Amino acid sequence: MKRKIGAIYCSILVALFAVSVANAQTRKVRVAMPGYTIAGLSFLTAKINGYYAGEGLDVELIAMRAPTANLAVLSGSVEFSTVPLLGLTMALRGGALKVLLVHFDKPQHVLFAKSELQNTRALRGKKIAVAGPGVIDDILLREHLATNGIDAGRDVTILSMGAADTRVTGLISGAVDAAMLIAPFTFTAKDASFRELVVFKDQGFLLPSGGIVARDETLRTDAALAERFVRASVMGFIHSRDNRTGAIKVLSKSLKVDEPIAAKIYDASRPTMTADGELSDDAQKRMAAFVAKTAALKEVAPLEKVFDFSFIRKAHAALHAKGWQPGS
Repeated sequence: MKRKIGAIYCSILVALFAVSVANAQTRKVRVAMPGYTIAGLSFLTAKINGYYAGEGLDVELIAMRAPTANLAVLSGSVEFSTVPLLGLTMALRGGALKVLLVHFDKPQHVLFAKSELQNTRALRGKKIAVAGPGVIDDILLREHLATNGIDAGRDVTILSMGAADTRVTGLISGAVDAAMLIAPFTFTAKDASFRELVVFKDQGFLLPSGGIVARDETLRTDAALAERFVRASVMGFIHSRDNRTGAIKVLSKSLKVDEPIAAKIYDASRPTMTADGELSDDAQKRMAAFVAKTAALKEVAPLEKVFDFSFIRKAHAALHAKGWQPGS
């Protein structure tokens, strides 16, 4: 009996030790994300499906405005951000940041306007809502206006109104004449009979959204952390790319919408996804050149200074070797 009690006691100690070791190996990781939108699908999927936990990571997705997110990465307040456009902009300006993954490389934004506004030229003298200065919708709008001979600083009034729900509310209330929107708010505007003036994914723009940005210092001193985070995020990416049903469930849960709406969001965004989270050399050049132009930079930094897709390649190789496939 004593031997049995001793064996049970030893088993309990071993179990407790195993739990304490597992807890000690779990790493807290802070990630700046500007709200739960389709752009964050890879990361929401990785968290909800336990991919981060499987890598021993306790990932906290911290709501943070896009312009602030990469400043938080630079300061070390968070380890990663999911805002590759502004991360790329800061890197091109000399910030010690790199873009490691890109979920979407084509914009999902649509410019909706009052029904009486027939075309872009009719926007002269009008008020247009965007998320904020230097954010992807602001850049797209200004470039499109310039292409159509409209001076964004003189011919229209661009208002920074934050989240998309605020922008669509401003449009419906009449506070603005047009607004840059993404799904599901594009559906709201369409149902309210506003005009779909410009669909930006059809305009030839190449801009990143929903990616990973990290500090150079993190990649140098804690490459193992970057590898684990990227690998789990790649699992989220593959799941969202290849498993429509599972992706819709993640969107429905995260965005707090019913599944038919989540399905519309997914189907609208799926054509704008990258093939594997990486950009070709040509896409990198075009993207960097466009961002440098919009940021009024005289020179474009070498691509290796602003992009590093070695982590994503290593992640794909490891998952392929394991024969990993996304579940439900």
